[in-house]
Amino acid sequence: MPFWTSALSEPKRAHRFILDFPRMNDGSGDEAFAYAKYLAKSVTKPGYTVGQAAHKFLGNTYYYPGSVEWNEVTATIVNAINPDGNALLINALAQMGYLQPDIQENVVLAGQAPGTVNKYDALSALGIVTITEVNGEGGNVGQWQLINSFITNATFGDLSYDSDTELLNITVQMRYDYAVYTSGPAVAFATAT
Repeated sequence: MPFWTSALSEPKRAHRFILDFPRMNDGSGDEAFAYAKYLAKSVTKPGYTVGQAAHKFLGNTYYYPGSVEWNEVTATIVNAINPDGNALLINALAQMGYLQPDIQENVVLAGQAPGTVNKYDALSALGIVTITEVNGEGGNVGQWQLINSFITNATFGDLSYDSDTELLNITVQMRYDYAVYTSGPAVAFATAT
């Protein structure tokens, strides 16, 4: 039987996904883990580029594959009031090791060593970011895990009196060492009772 006659050959849809930042919180002690799960508007899936090296021999050029570099991922998320998207990202920056100049000055005056953004803290701030593709019933049909991901850029949107019906968005860019893709079993997610 040809694959196109099977009911299981449904194509993946661009609007069926769940974005998860497992460790993102606003610093209040309340877990804000569901923030991106229901407020994500778009996210680019991981991609890679294979470098190349050229070798010239007897008037010909031969190419050899080089190292793999994973491309940045960009997510657009609706900025909610509760949990406050601004607070979540500012807290993530602090968890990455960033100290505002006035706080850093107080740390130095107290005789402590000032900190800076570093990879260990940056990885701890987000955890393993996942992008899960789902089917019409909410079942996992594939999942990307961004290994060692950290935020490289965050923009908090633009305010304008001309935009009375538009939602305020946050755009986040993330860098990661590599991505792992797992094809899902297409089983529906369990619902809480």
